[in-house]
Amino acid sequence: MDEENNMSVFKSYLRRLLQDLKDLKIALKNKEYEEADKMLDKLIDDTQKGIEDN
Repeated sequence: MDEENNMSVFKSYLRRLLQDLKDLKIALKNKEYEEADKMLDKLIDDTQKGIEDN
């Protein structure tokens, strides 16, 4: 992959992460703790898989 493509993939990842974090903040604000916990577990799992793939 070239550097430009890598940056595009990374920015795509960051956009998804930002949306996930915003959704998590809303869940916490609404005291939806069980849903927030599931969302956090998914973020952790996705991040771990991303690290292991590289």
